[in-house]
Amino acid sequence: MKKNLMLLTILLSGGLAACSASPTDETTNSTQQEMGDSVQNETDGNAGGQNYEEDQTSNNEQSQSDEAQDSDGTSASEENDNQGQSGQAGTADESIDKEQKKMAIDTLNDLVLDGKKGKVYHLNDNFYVGRTTQTDVYNTIGKPERQDTFDRYTGSMGQASYDLRYNEKGLLVEARYLGTNVERQTNLGGISSKDLVEQLGNPDEKRMLKDSNQTSYIYELGNYEIQFVMTEKDKADHVNLLLVS
Repeated sequence: MKKNLMLLTILLSGGLAACSASPTDETTNSTQQEMGDSVQNETDGNAGGQNYEEDQTSNNEQSQSDEAQDSDGTSASEENDNQGQSGQAGTADESIDKEQKKMAIDTLNDLVLDGKKGKVYHLNDNFYVGRTTQTDVYNTIGKPERQDTFDRYTGSMGQASYDLRYNEKGLLVEARYLGTNVERQTNLGGISSKDLVEQLGNPDEKRMLKDSNQTSYIYELGNYEIQFVMTEKDKADHVNLLLVS
């Protein structure tokens, strides 16, 4: 009987112990699980945040790199455009210079061609040194704006100016072509002493004009003489056609 009572007591004590211990263990295990989950979540969150920040930083760096490349590309493009425009402008200027020089050389050769016949260049087809009189000129184009040693006819709107000199009998003996003021580079302003030598050869005479610091390049044309009077800057100032016989 006593043994049975003792066995019953032991069993009851074990059951009570088991009942009292189970909730604690479960609570402890649950708490540990929650703490583990919390730590894991925090770790995962930190890792995720770190990865996000790294991704964001990488994206920003890539964006800055792309912007820098775009900026460099734009600058290079603009530079190429500027170089292209500069090249086109240079080509256009060279073309204009060549055209102006050609027109100046044409003027030079035409002056000499007319000079060989004694014809006054581009003033009137019927005006000739040694043949035309002052009366002929006045009746054709009127009296000059100024009368002195020379009769001055002033051009306008791209027309050249002229000085005409007569002898005591009223015969035209010298015609001075002064060229135009507008686009002068296409006529006298585009003629240099180098052009004279290249087109006409060396002059028959080269004369210094002390009063004006100019140089006259003289070419004999049979009964006539043509003089290219050059400035200190080596540009033709005016051209004289004279009767010499």
